Amino acid sequence: MKINEQQSGAYRTPLAGPPTSVFGKLLTIAAGILILVVAFMFSILALGVVLVVGVLIFAYLKWKTRHLPQNLRDLHERMQEQAGRQGGYQTPQGGGRVIEGEVISEDEYRASTAPEQSSNDDQGRATGRPHTPGAP
Repeated sequence: MKINEQQSGAYRTPLAGPPTSVFGKLLTIAAGILILVVAFMFSILALGVVLVVGVLIFAYLKWKTRHLPQNLRDLHERMQEQAGRQGGYQTPQGGGRVIEGEVISEDEYRASTAPEQSSNDDQGRATGRPHTPGAP
């Protein structure tokens, strides 16, 4: 029976009990404070190292990519010049509308949306255009 009781912990003595004297309590408090201070110092040191390494990596990447914005601007200008030479890309003139990539001038837009000149409303319905009230 004693073997089972010893394994279950009935006769086990703790490694260290709480200090009973005032000197022992003060020593325990001082050791706890010392451990906290050392842990805090190591955490500040680790944070500083991470920040310095991060700044160095950022500076390295910034230095390596310093010409990238100018290269992108040059590439954009070259692509616009090439498209202009090929005639594929044209900017709409003032007063135009862009609908699904097609450039339509104001005159073309008005002509395509204006109802036909007829007094008969049924004729407008036959052409597929809606009747607009107040239109001649």
